Amino acid sequence: MHADETLAHIYAEAVRGAPADELVRAVLLCHLAEPSTPATRLAEDLGVSLDTVRAGYRACQGSAAVARLVNSLYYPHRMRWSFATATVQEWQRVPERPERIRAHEPVLSETVEIHPTRGTCNYRCAMCLWSDQDQLTYATKQLDTSGLMTGDEWVRVLSELRANGVCRLAVSGGGEALINPDLPAILTSAADLGFEIHVYTTGFSIRPGGPLFDALLRCHRIRFSIHSPEPANYDRIAGTQPRQHALDRVVRNLGALLADRNVFPNVGIGFVIQPFNHSQIEAMVDFAADTGADWLDLRKDEVDVTAGLTADQLELVRSQLRAVRRRPRGIRIDLGDELVAIANGQIPDRSRTSECLGRYFRPTIGAYGHLTPCDLKAEPRFARTGHDLGSVKHSRILDVVAVSSVRRIPDDCAQCMPSSRTGNLIVHKLLDDLAAGIGLDDQPFLASQALCDRGSQD
Repeated sequence: MHADETLAHIYAEAVRGAPADELVRAVLLCHLAEPSTPATRLAEDLGVSLDTVRAGYRACQGSAAVARLVNSLYYPHRMRWSFATATVQEWQRVPERPERIRAHEPVLSETVEIHPTRGTCNYRCAMCLWSDQDQLTYATKQLDTSGLMTGDEWVRVLSELRANGVCRLAVSGGGEALINPDLPAILTSAADLGFEIHVYTTGFSIRPGGPLFDALLRCHRIRFSIHSPEPANYDRIAGTQPRQHALDRVVRNLGALLADRNVFPNVGIGFVIQPFNHSQIEAMVDFAADTGADWLDLRKDEVDVTAGLTADQLELVRSQLRAVRRRPRGIRIDLGDELVAIANGQIPDRSRTSECLGRYFRPTIGAYGHLTPCDLKAEPRFARTGHDLGSVKHSRILDVVAVSSVRRIPDDCAQCMPSSRTGNLIVHKLLDDLAAGIGLDDQPFLASQALCDRGSQD
């Protein structure tokens, strides 16, 4: 927590507000340094009781200084903390869920990712899971035997999801959803059912004024993948041709959504750092602000599709991230935890667990109807037979979930998405804590953004 000067300063503010009791302070400080540590291990490591751990957790809940720290772009576990907060709140709404997870009973989370695509993409982004469309495809992995999901099948599945408590859809992966002619009807049906809809897209195939454009205006969040602010480099990364003027077209489409929206959608940009664009981070911040986008997500190629960054490239990335954090930006920036660690001069945490619990917080339905525990395993590049939970193409999703619920899935994949690593660590911690008698109301992750805002006004 002292790896970066500004981080150390924000951390010191949280420390100054910590309880006077030395052992309670130790719990608070150690929890902030590694928030996914189970309460029993924290108690054992510090030689304290679980009541002392509870007291440390309660001190986190009521501290505006802690809220400022964990919401800061200097805190290397910000996204982990945010996921934990959302999970605690979800389990409080559905209190039987954690016990059902521990018993390996059928569970559907509030969020499900879907891939309503034609099983392909019109881009060839260098760091995308779809960068290889010759050797690592649905056909070569024998995932296409039942045929693509039809529009009517997607609408049926959406109705089943909504009837069983799913309230949030992430439309992402499996290629580019926006080139599927059935997508307007699928999104319209999802909106009519009351889903909160998040869409991830290249943005190239939007035509303002058409049915797809109207359907997108009913979504809640749309993130455009724009991996360079410079047209030639954009083409190099995306595999588009100069004659297409792809970057200009995408920016126009983004602007059209902003101009025609009412309250929603929120429209942002995702930028994945890899060797071709590693020197363009600051330029991308300026570019995103100039487009009028609501936010910019900065991430790294964290599943190592591209070649790794060299030491010199990594140092340039670090210096740019530090500069971005210091200066006024004109747009909300979101940094992945791995990038925050890099900016702080730390080694990113890629810890894993004994069992993958991804199906309990973001299961994914692939383009051919396969239900998988996470988005990575729905993609041909990383698909594994043992991680196919069943097909929803010809079966009700609750039946598929029920049949597969008894299967234990080891957390032993060669690669894992950052969101899945984060989710696994936090869900394991929360389950362990409940088993030890640490209730959801005891959890420290309820230090809220409201406290952070209030503290900044005091």
